[in-house]
Amino acid sequence: MPDSKRLSVLRNTGLNYLGQAYALLIGILILPFYLGHLGAEAYGLIGFFAVMQAWLLLLDAGLSPSLVRQVAHLRGSAAAGRFESGRLLRSFELIVLPVALITALAVYLASGWIAAHWLQARELAPERIADCVALMGAMVALRLYATLYKSGLQGLELHGWLNLANVLIATLRYFGGLILVAWVSQNPVDFFLFHVAVAGLETLAFAAKAYREMPRPRAFIGFDWPTVRPVLPFAASMSLTTGLWILLTQVDKTVLSNVLLLEEYGYFSLVALISTGLLTLINPLVQTLLPRLTMLTAEGRITDMKRLYLNASRFVCSFLFPLAAVIAFHAEDLIFAWTGDAQAAAWSAPILFWYALGSAILAVSGFQFYLQYAHGQLRLHLWFSLVSTAISVPLVLFAAFEYGAYGAALSWFLLRLVTYLIWPAFIHRRFAPGIHGPWVLDQVRISLVTLVGLLLGEPLFMAITAEDRFHILAGLAASGLLCLTLVALSSRPLYLKLYLLINKPSL
Repeated sequence: MPDSKRLSVLRNTGLNYLGQAYALLIGILILPFYLGHLGAEAYGLIGFFAVMQAWLLLLDAGLSPSLVRQVAHLRGSAAAGRFESGRLLRSFELIVLPVALITALAVYLASGWIAAHWLQARELAPERIADCVALMGAMVALRLYATLYKSGLQGLELHGWLNLANVLIATLRYFGGLILVAWVSQNPVDFFLFHVAVAGLETLAFAAKAYREMPRPRAFIGFDWPTVRPVLPFAASMSLTTGLWILLTQVDKTVLSNVLLLEEYGYFSLVALISTGLLTLINPLVQTLLPRLTMLTAEGRITDMKRLYLNASRFVCSFLFPLAAVIAFHAEDLIFAWTGDAQAAAWSAPILFWYALGSAILAVSGFQFYLQYAHGQLRLHLWFSLVSTAISVPLVLFAAFEYGAYGAALSWFLLRLVTYLIWPAFIHRRFAPGIHGPWVLDQVRISLVTLVGLLLGEPLFMAITAEDRFHILAGLAASGLLCLTLVALSSRPLYLKLYLLINKPSL
């Protein structure tokens, strides 16, 4: 098979979207059943696990994203040795081992305090909550390794296999969990035990594939310092910037897990799931975009790199802005149609409004990081993250403690908006001169057409919507489709340009 076809970003992105769209869809369909069978407090524990996992994956120390970039870079460099990627993987495995063990032990030891003093539960016993938290530590330890193996395979652009495996794991995780809580046990401890088993299976599957695709020069090999040393500066930068990113995106959720009752935090977890889902929608593109941008930069094809960056950014905005707008302006209808819980819908709607809009802005702002990542120069991103964190974290903490979830949501949105308006111009001028003007025109056009689409879609939504949840979902779908269609019609034939650009062969 020709290399240009095998490495096609369009094909890989399509595979990623199919795989992740499936996982996202079954999650959206099944998670309301978890809420119904387990109760709001146990569902709040699931939300707390998502926050804990985000914080503890900091312990990856930038190794996984560094592995993606280094493997992709080695494939674009004629000097790459056959076994270097395998040696790098083994060295990273040895680094992660004590980190994973200590993480699981530390969470186990802290589980009693978290259950008794941090989480505000009324119905669940502290002992049961502590058991659930301890199991969360085991899951995080396993996922540290799973993420590492996935990163190596991502750098090799084995997206077809990755997505098939992700579909199978997601099917087992969601449908297996549904069978468990519906017909076997509503005990949250059993629920988390099941997910530990799935995480173990996932890790073993990705490890086996990584061993097969990233060969080592001999059967037993230890830590390889000469292979690791050139990667460490980039890994250190990634580790610090990842930590700052998690501070920016998770500090509100962490504080609210203590401020809110666990039942309310279960409702807030619905908001977090939807807003995080908006960010997740661009992951398939990012997984194929980063290796390709890196290879184009390494090959000196800067013009192609800038075109790919601009078209990918335009593509993301063209579906993310309309989607986020419809979610924000119909938040209560969406949550009620999704869960059937009127109390959850009323509580969550004003908070979801700001989080949905902020998440769309955050997703687009990430493209400036991708540009720096492709050049392997993260110094500016590091300084920006430090300053942004120093400003954002105190403001969000104050808003969360003083005004609760709504204050956290509004402050988080405003901070994302200020960043979006200021930072891209500087980064584009530094790393991709000449693209900022077209980029701004795209943002303005898509935003204005999205607003027009919302206005035109409102009568259609009202005409379709009835009291039952099915008609509400149909109205939301019709309004969103109209908005997306208008945005697509306002653009040039983007898909054709993407196809012609990204199928050019590598040098």
